[in-house]
Amino acid sequence: MGQSHSQSQTHISVLPNEVVVSILQHLPPQEIKSAVLVCKSLREMGEKPRFWTWAVVTVNTKDDLQKLKRPRLQMVQEIDVTQGSHGGTHLNRRGGVSTWMKEEGLADLFQVICEIPTVRRIRGLEFCKGIQGIEPDLVVSVLNSLEELNLCYDFYDEEDFEDMPLRLEAEQLELLFTAVAEKTNLKFLQVGGQLTEEISPELFAAAVSNVEEVKLENLYEDTEDMEDRDITDKHFEALYSIIAAKDRPLRKFTSERYYINDKSAIDPDLLSRAYNRLEEVTTDVRGSARQLTAVLRGLVEGDSRLKRLMLRIDWRQWNQLNQHIDQNLVRRAKKKFGQFYQDPCTVLENRRYLLDCIDIIDTSES
Repeated sequence: MGQSHSQSQTHISVLPNEVVVSILQHLPPQEIKSAVLVCKSLREMGEKPRFWTWAVVTVNTKDDLQKLKRPRLQMVQEIDVTQGSHGGTHLNRRGGVSTWMKEEGLADLFQVICEIPTVRRIRGLEFCKGIQGIEPDLVVSVLNSLEELNLCYDFYDEEDFEDMPLRLEAEQLELLFTAVAEKTNLKFLQVGGQLTEEISPELFAAAVSNVEEVKLENLYEDTEDMEDRDITDKHFEALYSIIAAKDRPLRKFTSERYYINDKSAIDPDLLSRAYNRLEEVTTDVRGSARQLTAVLRGLVEGDSRLKRLMLRIDWRQWNQLNQHIDQNLVRRAKKKFGQFYQDPCTVLENRRYLLDCIDIIDTSES
């Protein structure tokens, strides 16, 4: 006669706690949410903060700050203040954050974040106002603990420049740069439209070069005097000098609206030596063929870490540069870096498309 076999079921409550914890560690987020609803013992173990590091906490009102005081969220890494409407993108000039967050909520948010040292990203932070009134040490503590920081509001009306979101006071900016220069969690930093001209070039260079990926943008694009820009020639020269002389963490560098041009006092040899110490460089070009040739020759002939180079040439000078630059040098640069310049016609088309998108969004929300 055949023997019958029965399978007995073991209730999870009889398993050792370390076994249950190991199981919970391997559950995806949705299943963790379900597991804590099964029974009291699972809920108690599942409330441990290490199981909720994936959670993105939405904060749009003062009451939402209470979420960040829940025990399970004491190791959260990301906070979203964008109301979920734009996912943190920059396509909306007015910013997709709540009125409370725009006008008064930032100080309260920073106070709560100070109690959660694991926060690394604040989605939509660049749209928030009111940072000028926050105590500088608190500002530095929060911003320097992030992994991504955008201190440049891409779309703004010039008449509202002084009211630009997330524009730091000089003292806040200096303390932040001092902290970043010493030690930082930042992996990506974007700066533009800040009071950078009041920061010493040496401090600026030490801080910026201590971040792996940096994007610098001059918002005073059309000023004739290079020293009237928020990021001046002296700041760039100090940055390029420290990169060329020392092995710094900076690896990916983008410079927008600061041109390799005839007005710049920066030596093309210094530029090429600095670029050769980086891995990726994107910069705007508005200058003479002689100057661009000097930079390219230094890049082609020097020892280089550079894996990607992108020179965005001003469309008004495209024909002149294309006709007078050494084509053999261009071929050597292409062989070493691949396609290293951007077709200005493509740039114009992309810019028109982006502006059309912005107008569509603004029209739909008005």
